[in-house]
Parts: sequence; structure tokens; C-alpha cells
Amino acid sequence: MHTFWQDLRYGLRMLVKSPGFTAVAVLSLTLGIGANTTIFTLAKAIFLQSVPVKDPASLVVIYSTQQSRNGPLQQFMPSSYLNARDYREKNDVFSGLSIIIFTGANLSISGKQVAAPAELVNGNFFDVIGVPPAIGRGFLPEEDQASGGRPVAVLSYALWSRQFGADPGILGRTIVVSGQDYTVVGVAPRQFHDAAALGNPDLWIPIAMHQQMLTGIQADWFNQRGARMVGMVARLKPGVTPAQAQASIQALGAHLAEQYPTDNSGRSVTLLPITQTTVPPAARAIFVRAGALMMLIVGFVLLIACANVANLLLARATRRQREIAIRISLGASRKRLVRQLLTESLLLGLTAGALGIVCAYWGRALLLRLLPPGLVARLDFSLDTRVFLFTLVLSLAATALFGLMPAVRATASQRIASLKDRTDLPTGSQRWYGLRGALVMAQVALSLIALVAAGLFVHSLRNARQIDPGFEVNHELLMFLNPGAEHYDQARAEQLYRQLVERLNGLPMVAGASLADAAPFAGGLARTTFPGSVDTSDPRNGKLTPVIAVEPAFFATSGITLIRGRGFTDQDDAQSAMVAVVNRALVDQMWPGQDALGKHLHFLLTNWDVRVVGIVNTVKYATLGEPPQPIVYFPLKQHYSPMVTVYVRTKGDPGAAIPTVRSAVQAVAPDLPLRNVQTGPQLLDQSLTAPRLGAELLGAFGLLALLLASIGTYGVVSYSVSQRTQEIGIRMALGAQPTGILRLILESGMAMVVVGVAAGLGLSTLLAHSMNSLLYGIGAFDPPSFLGTAALLIAVALAACWIPARRAASVDPVIALRHE
Repeated sequence: MHTFWQDLRYGLRMLVKSPGFTAVAVLSLTLGIGANTTIFTLAKAIFLQSVPVKDPASLVVIYSTQQSRNGPLQQFMPSSYLNARDYREKNDVFSGLSIIIFTGANLSISGKQVAAPAELVNGNFFDVIGVPPAIGRGFLPEEDQASGGRPVAVLSYALWSRQFGADPGILGRTIVVSGQDYTVVGVAPRQFHDAAALGNPDLWIPIAMHQQMLTGIQADWFNQRGARMVGMVARLKPGVTPAQAQASIQALGAHLAEQYPTDNSGRSVTLLPITQTTVPPAARAIFVRAGALMMLIVGFVLLIACANVANLLLARATRRQREIAIRISLGASRKRLVRQLLTESLLLGLTAGALGIVCAYWGRALLLRLLPPGLVARLDFSLDTRVFLFTLVLSLAATALFGLMPAVRATASQRIASLKDRTDLPTGSQRWYGLRGALVMAQVALSLIALVAAGLFVHSLRNARQIDPGFEVNHELLMFLNPGAEHYDQARAEQLYRQLVERLNGLPMVAGASLADAAPFAGGLARTTFPGSVDTSDPRNGKLTPVIAVEPAFFATSGITLIRGRGFTDQDDAQSAMVAVVNRALVDQMWPGQDALGKHLHFLLTNWDVRVVGIVNTVKYATLGEPPQPIVYFPLKQHYSPMVTVYVRTKGDPGAAIPTVRSAVQAVAPDLPLRNVQTGPQLLDQSLTAPRLGAELLGAFGLLALLLASIGTYGVVSYSVSQRTQEIGIRMALGAQPTGILRLILESGMAMVVVGVAAGLGLSTLLAHSMNSLLYGIGAFDPPSFLGTAALLIAVALAACWIPARRAASVDPVIALRHE
């Protein structure tokens, strides 16, 4: 330990003695470590969220699966309430299981209606997850028994603070939820929010109150075994492994499929630890691939920075050869010298690590600006212990990367040759295509990979912006209404819908208004759909297909093109024959090469006979990058929905029309809160959050890699010129022209760059192939991204070589020949 402190003090003196070298080395490492820490902070917030429940390792989420005859296994879907009840009552592997029904509610506070997401849960919910309320209690067994029992509620901490001022006297008070009085019996803890698959509701209510809380399709489906509408969370019994629970619960699922073949054929269940549901399981693979790409690119940035510092240390070691040789001659062991040099490198690495934390703090602020506010509120971007440990390990790893090799090479110098040298100039071969040249080639290759990745994402984002979603964007305004939460019956809600459309159509800035029960990119209801000729008693013969109920003017208002047949009219009501409009993708899937008009569709759990009367253009349903998605459109008058999205097509800027449209809606429905008011451009921009974030971050890291690589190239060429001063002087004394010297230096420097670019292009091709699923409209080889970034890198490297080459060409031969 005593010698370590000696090495530490000596290393500190040596670094202070060379402030220019120290500043450049620390800055390079700080940029590399700071970039890695910033991305780790983002990855931690997304993938390493701590789920605020007791012993999360033993808490699992149960998802339903569906195997069709002609399609892949569909996973991570909701279950039916009746199936979930059987899993709850008949399993032998869980100490507790709670069913969860996600729904919406309106909370009446001081005469105002406030939208409040809610969950209906079993009485043992808080016991299963191991989270006792912060104040008050959870639900009693009797409150979860009889349907329509005692109306009680538990509030979220956020709702309690936001709407009730964190008043401890809230316990026992009555609140009005969707027109029904509820007694508040508890408040959840502050930290219990955004709990992975458990969501982030404002209040919890016993499932016994389902008749009062559920409306529309949720109420209709509650007692239908084939309907998917609930989630499940369960606690493993002590000693039961997830694999054992999976096998047991799948066996129970197989038994239910045999017992209820019409509803459950092809259905099963799968379990996931709750810690793996912080990211939606269906999208986890994409998130992991994107996260791995980000970590890979910032890893390359750090490698480039380490190569820069290694080159600096190699150059510095040549000037310390006499010192090292003298110390060896005086008896210092090579091991002792290597340790001394590594201690200096450790000081650089730890200093850069500390400054990297500062960079990560600034980078976190940048991330918070780039991400949507709603996502920021759900993620933890704190620089916690995991971030500090990651940065420390990264600093130590970087120290080994950039410090070990120069230390070993420095202590391998020939003692006698170094002692005979009367200067601090390097001895031996003047070839610089050795280790330092190899490091520059690696820097160029890695920076090109980073630039190509950035170019691909920028090109992908541009392609995504040019994708036609199939519906009107620039003049569209959307907002959400939920009359069902205020217990509007169907007749009253349909009257509201008529009045609302008439009122909006009368506004001078409105070109058209309509309603649908789904919003763009928001998902929605899906039904197992059968073409008219198949056996509908077996769910495996159908395909789960999105269905959207719309008003007659919907297609014109939303800008969806009618290809053949007709749209809906006011005569397509509950008293007339059932009809549907389908999109081109459904026609190609169910009746390829046939005329779909007049064809019939059937649906699981119904006796409907639906005739196709129109065909419309295929629109993007969930994401811009999805393949053509089959959709069935129903008339809203035949398929009533208690909650709707209002579509308004404006004659000008939709943003400017928001106040007038909002006033018109509130004049017709003053008791209903408006939610998710968005313009079409805002909606489209929100759907591009992920590709935009990828393009911005990778673009920044690509430019950072380019900067570091150009500095490294300049450093090596500049140092080579200083080494070859005598050689250059001799050449010029013998008649060499400045242009020849310029060409000599440029050719030497650019040879390294060209080799690095060639290697980088090959590796970039492999990387592009692996990340193709993250890109929009990009093939295996994208010329603008590959060739454009290669040209940019070569141009910057040429500039980096040009400066020392110009200096070499202007050397005075007389002065150069005096140089030792």
C-alpha cells in the first residue's frame, strides 16, 4: 500500500507537469465515458426499473396465448374473466392470484369531471403484490364477494395529492366515481406507480362492482369465456419455480380447452416475471435490439477515445525512454515500472469517470427534452448507485484498455540504446505503420460504423416521415369522450353523438366531423374473424382481427379512400341487416383474387352474419412500419360504443381550431371531460418518437466518434512529421519539392484512413443487416448512408492529415538538418 501511494503521488506530479497532455487525454475519455453513462441511464430507466412490490422475483404476470391453424402463435394477450377465475380457484402453484380489469372512469370533484384510469381487482390484490396502503387499508374479503357489494375504493398517492391535497382525512370520505358513491378506505404508497404490467391507475375498486363500473363491450364480455379483457398477477408459493408454475398452469389451460372447446381451442397461457414486463413483452425484442445498438455505438465511441489516449501515451513514452532506462539500470523491475505507468493511467481514467458523471447529468437533461413528457414521468432517470458502479467499472476497464499496452511497450525499450541517446527523441525504426497506425485504422473503422448507423437512422426517419399512413393528417383534429363512464345509456349517448356531429359540422373552420371507437395508432378491439365458409365452432379457424365501429361520414372525414362499393349510411342501423366495410389487406388475406363485395363474415361468440358492402384503402393501424393490417369497419349504429374518438377535419390549421372545437364539444356535453386532444401532425410525430430519438442520439454519437477519430489521425500524422523532421530536411536539401513532401505525408496518412474505411464498410454491412428490423424502408445496403458517411469521414481525415503535411512541406532544410 505504501508503494501504491508513492506511485499515486508520483503519477499525479507527472500529469500536472504535462497539463496539455492531461487535458486532451481526460477530455477524450470523459466524452467516451459520459456517452456510455448517459445511454446506460436510459437503458436502466427502461429495462432495469425496480418494480415497487414485495419480492418481485416471486411475482408473475399471466398472459393468454392463441394458436391458429394457419398463423404463428399469438402471445401476451389478455384472458377472459371466466378463464381467469378458474386459474385463480383451481391452481396449486400460487399462494395468491388477483384478476385485474383495466377501465376508465370519471371522478367528480367540486362539480368538475376528471378522467381517472381505474382497475377492478380482487380483494386480495394488495396482499398478492405485497404492497400495503400508505394510509388506511386494502379491501376486505366480503367487499369482493357479492356483486354490487359495498362500494369502496383505494386511491393512488398521486391522485390523493393532486386532487385532495394529501388530506389524511380522506379516509371514510365519499367520492363520486362515474356517477356512483364510493367510500375511500385507503391510499396506495407514494412509490407504487408505473408498476410494470400493473399499470398506473388513479384508483382501485373491487371486481364485485363490475356492474357499476363496466359499460359497453366490457360489460357484454364480462361473462363470456371466449372474450379477452382481463390481466392476472400471481405470487408463487414458496419452493415453486417459474418453470414448475408454467407447466402446471399450462396443464390447467389444456384442461379448460378440452372442457370448453368452442371458446378455448388453441388457447393456453404463459408466465413472465413481473420484472420482465416493465417493457411491453410483445415489443421487448425490438426494445432490446435498439438498446443493444445504442450501447454498441457508445462502446465504439469509448474505444476510439481509448485509442486516442493510448496513442498519446505511446508518444509520451518515447520521450520518457531515457528516464525508464535509467530507472531500470538502477534496479527497478519491469513489473514495478508497469505498475507506476498504470497508476498514472488510473488517475486519468478515474478523473474522466468523475467528469463522465457530470456529462451524464447534462446528457440526462437532454434526454428529458427529447422524450415525450408522459414517458419521462413514468421512467426513473436518477443517477443512482447502479449508474455510479457502472461508471466506475467502465473507468477501470478503460484504464486497462488504453494504459496496459503503452506501459508494456514503454518498459520494453533497450536500456543501452536509450542511455546512448543524448536527447529525448525516440530511437529505432521510424516506421509509424506499427501499433500507432493500427490504432488509427481501428479508430477510423469504428467511427465509420457509428456514422453509418447514424446515417441509416436519419435516412430511416426521413423515410418514416414520407410513409403514407392512409388517412388524413395535416388537417385532422382528434379528441376522446367517454359517456359510458357517466352512465349514459345507449339512447342518450347516441343522441349526444348526433348532436355533437351536427354542432361540429356547423362550425365555419370544420370541413367534416365524425366518430369512431378507436384512435389512430392506439390499438383497440379485436375479434376472431371467420370468412363465411369455415367452421366457426373452432377458434383456430379464425384470425384475431381489429374491428372499428364508425359513423357514416368517417371515411370522408378521416381521409380513408373508398376503393369499391359503398360506405355506411344512416340506414345502417340496429334494425337493418348487418354490414361491414373491409380494407384491402383483409381482402387479400381472406379472399385473394376474388371479389369481396357481397362476401360474408362471422365472428367468435356471436351469431352475426355480416355482409361486406365496401372496400377501403389499407391504413396504418398500430405503427407506421407495420405490414398491411386487416381491419373490419362496422357501423357505429349497429355496434354501439360508450366511448368514442371524435374526428374533426379542419379547413386550415387544426391547432388553431382547438379552442373553438373544444367549446363546441363542451357546449353539447358539459359533464364529460375531454381527453387526448391532439392534432394529426402531433399524433404522427408522437408515433415517430422512437425513430426520431434513435436518429438524434446516434447522430450525436456518430459526430462525436468522427471528432475523436479525426483528432487521433491528426495526432499520429503530426507526431510522425515531428519524428521525420531530419528525413524531410535531407529530402528537401537533395532537391525534393514542397509538393512532393506534401504528397508523401498525405499518402502515408490517408493509407491508414483508407484501410480503416474499408474495414468499417465491411463491418457496417453486418451491423446494418442485424438492425434492419428497426429501420423504415432501408435495404441491406443503403448507398446514401454507407457512401455518404464514408466520403464525410475521408474528407475530415484528409483535413486532419493536411495540416501537419503543410507544416512538413514548409520545413526549412537548414533548421531541419540541425535537428537532433
